[in-house]
Amino acid sequence: MNRRLLACFAMLVLCGCSLFAQEPAVAPAWGYEDTFQLDVLQNLQTADAVINLTNAGFYTPLGSLFTNTGYICANIYVFGGLAPADPSGEQLAACCTCAISRNGVRSVRASQLISNPLTNVKLSAASVKIVWTTPSSGVTSSGAGSCNAAGLPTANVLAGLNGGGQPTNNGGFATGGRAWATHWHTVPTAFGTETRFTEVPLTAAERNVLNENCAFIIGNGSGAGICGVPG
Repeated sequence: MNRRLLACFAMLVLCGCSLFAQEPAVAPAWGYEDTFQLDVLQNLQTADAVINLTNAGFYTPLGSLFTNTGYICANIYVFGGLAPADPSGEQLAACCTCAISRNGVRSVRASQLISNPLTNVKLSAASVKIVWTTPSSGVTSSGAGSCNAAGLPTANVLAGLNGGGQPTNNGGFATGGRAWATHWHTVPTAFGTETRFTEVPLTAAERNVLNENCAFIIGNGSGAGICGVPG
Protein backbone atom coordinates (compact mmCIF):
# COMPACT_ATOMS: atom_id res chain seq x y z
CA MET A 1 0.00 0.00 0.00
CA ASN A 2 2.79 2.43 0.92
CA ARG A 3 4.44 1.81 -2.42
CA ARG A 4 1.18 2.60 -4.22
CA LEU A 5 0.79 5.81 -2.26
CA LEU A 6 4.35 6.82 -3.08
CA ALA A 7 3.79 6.04 -6.76
CA CYS A 8 0.61 8.14 -6.81
CA PHE A 9 2.40 11.00 -5.08
CA ALA A 10 5.25 10.83 -7.60
CA MET A 11 2.76 10.96 -10.48
CA LEU A 12 1.08 14.02 -8.97
CA VAL A 13 4.43 15.76 -8.63
CA LEU A 14 5.35 14.95 -12.21
CA CYS A 15 1.99 16.14 -13.49
CA GLY A 16 2.36 19.35 -11.50
CA CYS A 17 5.79 19.99 -12.98
CA SER A 18 4.49 19.27 -16.48
CA LEU A 19 1.58 21.68 -16.12
CA PHE A 20 3.87 24.37 -14.73
CA ALA A 21 6.20 24.01 -17.72
CA GLN A 22 3.28 24.75 -20.06
CA GLU A 23 2.50 28.11 -18.45
CA PRO A 24 2.87 31.19 -20.65
CA ALA A 25 5.73 33.48 -19.67
CA VAL A 26 4.90 36.53 -17.59
CA ALA A 27 4.83 39.73 -19.65
CA PRO A 28 6.89 41.42 -20.96
CA ALA A 29 8.57 38.05 -21.62
CA TRP A 30 7.41 36.17 -24.72
CA GLY A 31 6.49 32.51 -25.26
CA TYR A 32 6.12 29.91 -22.53
CA GLU A 33 8.19 29.66 -19.37
CA ASP A 34 10.35 27.00 -21.05
CA THR A 35 10.47 28.47 -24.58
CA PHE A 36 13.91 30.07 -24.14
CA GLN A 37 16.79 28.08 -22.62
CA LEU A 38 20.49 28.73 -22.00
CA ASP A 39 23.70 26.89 -21.12
CA VAL A 40 27.45 27.39 -21.55
CA LEU A 41 30.16 25.14 -22.97
CA GLN A 42 33.81 25.46 -22.01
CA ASN A 43 37.25 23.93 -22.61
CA LEU A 44 36.18 23.08 -26.15
CA GLN A 45 39.76 22.88 -27.39
CA THR A 46 40.47 20.25 -24.73
CA ALA A 47 37.43 17.99 -25.09
CA ASP A 48 34.19 17.86 -27.06
CA ALA A 49 30.76 18.38 -25.50
CA VAL A 50 27.34 16.97 -26.36
CA ILE A 51 23.92 18.64 -26.27
CA ASN A 52 21.01 16.20 -26.04
CA LEU A 53 17.58 17.46 -27.11
CA THR A 54 14.14 15.91 -26.66
CA ASN A 55 10.46 16.78 -27.11
CA ALA A 56 8.04 16.00 -24.25
CA GLY A 57 5.12 15.70 -26.68
CA PHE A 58 2.78 18.54 -25.69
CA TYR A 59 1.74 18.99 -29.34
CA THR A 60 0.86 15.34 -30.04
CA PRO A 61 -2.36 15.40 -32.10
CA LEU A 62 -5.26 13.21 -31.01
CA GLY A 63 -5.36 9.77 -32.65
CA SER A 64 -1.65 9.66 -33.56
CA LEU A 65 -0.36 7.15 -31.04
CA PHE A 66 2.13 5.32 -33.24
CA THR A 67 3.31 7.84 -35.83
CA ASN A 68 6.02 10.49 -35.86
CA THR A 69 4.03 13.60 -35.02
CA GLY A 70 4.00 16.48 -32.58
CA TYR A 71 7.16 18.05 -33.99
CA ILE A 72 8.76 21.14 -32.49
CA CYS A 73 11.81 23.10 -33.65
CA ALA A 74 14.97 23.54 -31.60
CA ASN A 75 16.41 26.83 -32.89
CA ILE A 76 20.03 26.97 -31.72
CA TYR A 77 22.22 30.07 -31.38
CA VAL A 78 25.94 29.87 -30.54
CA PHE A 79 27.72 32.92 -29.13
CA GLY A 80 31.49 33.18 -29.00
CA GLY A 81 33.93 36.06 -28.66
CA LEU A 82 36.06 37.65 -31.33
CA ALA A 83 39.26 38.30 -29.38
CA PRO A 84 40.62 40.77 -28.48
CA ALA A 85 37.74 43.07 -29.46
CA ASP A 86 35.06 40.89 -27.87
CA PRO A 87 36.63 38.65 -25.22
CA SER A 88 33.28 38.31 -23.42
CA GLY A 89 31.75 36.37 -26.30
CA GLU A 90 28.86 38.57 -27.41
CA GLN A 91 29.13 37.79 -31.12
CA LEU A 92 26.68 35.32 -32.68
CA ALA A 93 29.10 32.81 -34.16
CA ALA A 94 26.61 30.33 -35.60
CA CYS A 95 22.94 29.38 -35.75
CA CYS A 96 20.97 26.35 -36.91
CA THR A 97 17.75 24.44 -36.29
CA CYS A 98 16.29 20.94 -36.25
CA ALA A 99 12.83 19.36 -35.98
CA ILE A 100 12.19 16.86 -33.17
CA SER A 101 9.11 14.63 -33.01
CA ARG A 102 7.32 13.87 -29.75
CA ASN A 103 9.56 11.64 -27.60
CA GLY A 104 12.26 12.04 -30.24
CA VAL A 105 15.92 12.61 -29.46
CA ARG A 106 18.54 14.67 -31.26
CA SER A 107 22.17 15.01 -30.20
CA VAL A 108 24.61 17.60 -31.44
CA ARG A 109 28.28 17.86 -30.58
CA ALA A 110 29.90 21.13 -29.67
CA SER A 111 32.45 20.46 -32.41
CA GLN A 112 29.57 20.65 -34.91
CA LEU A 113 28.35 23.93 -33.47
CA ILE A 114 31.73 25.67 -33.52
CA SER A 115 33.30 24.11 -36.62
CA ASN A 116 32.06 26.81 -38.99
CA PRO A 117 31.85 30.12 -37.06
CA LEU A 118 31.05 33.36 -38.83
CA THR A 119 33.90 35.02 -36.95
CA ASN A 120 36.42 32.47 -38.30
CA VAL A 121 37.92 32.24 -34.81
CA LYS A 122 38.46 28.97 -32.95
CA LEU A 123 36.14 29.02 -29.96
CA SER A 124 37.30 27.60 -26.65
CA ALA A 125 33.98 28.42 -24.98
CA ALA A 126 30.47 29.28 -26.11
CA SER A 127 27.11 30.38 -24.80
CA VAL A 128 24.36 28.29 -26.39
CA LYS A 129 20.75 29.48 -26.53
CA ILE A 130 17.69 27.54 -27.71
CA VAL A 131 14.31 28.97 -28.71
CA TRP A 132 11.58 26.34 -29.12
CA THR A 133 8.92 26.89 -31.79
CA THR A 134 6.48 24.78 -33.81
CA PRO A 135 7.16 24.20 -37.54
CA SER A 136 5.36 26.64 -39.82
CA SER A 137 4.11 23.68 -41.88
CA GLY A 138 2.40 22.11 -38.86
CA VAL A 139 3.43 19.64 -36.18
CA THR A 140 1.96 16.59 -37.94
CA SER A 141 4.69 16.68 -40.60
CA SER A 142 8.43 16.46 -40.06
CA GLY A 143 8.72 20.21 -40.41
CA ALA A 144 12.39 19.87 -41.35
CA GLY A 145 11.99 22.43 -44.12
CA SER A 146 9.84 24.80 -42.08
CA CYS A 147 12.02 25.10 -38.99
CA ASN A 148 13.92 28.36 -39.38
CA ALA A 149 16.25 29.88 -36.77
CA ALA A 150 15.90 33.20 -38.62
CA GLY A 151 12.10 32.94 -38.71
CA LEU A 152 11.10 33.41 -35.08
CA PRO A 153 7.60 34.82 -34.48
CA THR A 154 7.48 38.61 -34.81
CA ALA A 155 5.02 38.91 -31.92
CA ASN A 156 4.18 36.92 -28.80
CA VAL A 157 2.43 34.12 -30.68
CA LEU A 158 1.89 31.01 -28.53
CA ALA A 159 1.54 27.63 -30.22
CA GLY A 160 -1.24 26.17 -28.10
CA LEU A 161 -3.91 23.48 -28.36
CA ASN A 162 -7.53 24.13 -29.32
CA GLY A 163 -10.57 22.56 -27.67
CA GLY A 164 -10.23 19.45 -29.81
CA GLY A 165 -6.66 18.86 -28.73
CA GLN A 166 -5.23 19.94 -32.08
CA PRO A 167 -2.22 22.26 -32.37
CA THR A 168 -2.82 25.93 -33.19
CA ASN A 169 -0.56 28.77 -34.34
CA ASN A 170 1.92 26.82 -36.46
CA GLY A 171 5.25 28.62 -36.22
CA GLY A 172 4.48 30.01 -32.77
CA PHE A 173 6.54 29.73 -29.61
CA ALA A 174 6.43 26.17 -28.24
CA THR A 175 6.57 24.40 -24.89
CA GLY A 176 7.88 20.96 -23.92
CA GLY A 177 11.41 21.06 -25.35
CA ARG A 178 14.26 19.99 -23.08
CA ALA A 179 18.05 20.06 -23.47
CA TRP A 180 21.09 18.84 -21.50
CA ALA A 181 24.78 19.57 -22.07
CA THR A 182 27.94 17.77 -21.02
CA HIS A 183 30.91 19.75 -19.69
CA TRP A 184 34.61 19.05 -19.29
CA HIS A 185 36.41 20.77 -16.41
CA THR A 186 40.18 20.97 -15.98
CA VAL A 187 40.55 22.30 -12.41
CA PRO A 188 41.31 21.29 -9.75
CA THR A 189 41.50 17.98 -11.63
CA ALA A 190 39.95 16.86 -14.90
CA PHE A 191 36.33 15.72 -14.55
CA GLY A 192 33.04 15.84 -16.46
CA THR A 193 29.51 16.97 -15.58
CA GLU A 194 26.12 17.27 -17.27
CA THR A 195 23.60 20.06 -16.75
CA ARG A 196 20.10 20.78 -17.92
CA PHE A 197 19.62 24.00 -19.88
CA THR A 198 18.23 26.80 -17.73
CA GLU A 199 14.86 28.32 -18.63
CA VAL A 200 15.13 32.11 -18.91
CA PRO A 201 12.72 34.87 -20.03
CA LEU A 202 12.65 35.76 -23.74
CA THR A 203 12.25 39.49 -24.36
CA ALA A 204 11.32 41.14 -27.63
CA ALA A 205 14.79 42.70 -27.76
CA GLU A 206 16.54 39.34 -27.33
CA ARG A 207 14.27 37.78 -29.95
CA ASN A 208 15.41 40.50 -32.37
CA VAL A 209 19.10 39.92 -31.55
CA LEU A 210 18.81 36.19 -32.21
CA ASN A 211 16.59 36.38 -35.27
CA GLU A 212 18.21 39.29 -37.09
CA ASN A 213 21.79 38.19 -36.48
CA CYS A 214 20.94 34.67 -37.66
CA ALA A 215 19.25 36.14 -40.73
CA PHE A 216 22.44 38.09 -41.46
CA ILE A 217 24.52 34.93 -41.13
CA ILE A 218 22.26 32.99 -43.50
CA GLY A 219 22.03 35.84 -46.00
CA ASN A 220 25.57 37.18 -45.96
CA GLY A 221 27.87 34.63 -44.38
CA SER A 222 28.63 32.73 -47.62
CA GLY A 223 27.94 29.51 -45.70
CA ALA A 224 29.96 30.47 -42.63
CA GLY A 225 28.09 30.50 -39.36
CA ILE A 226 25.55 27.84 -40.28
CA CYS A 227 26.05 25.00 -37.83
CA GLY A 228 24.93 21.48 -38.57
CA VAL A 229 22.71 19.17 -36.52
CA PRO A 230 21.23 15.79 -37.42
CA GLY A 231 17.96 16.00 -39.33
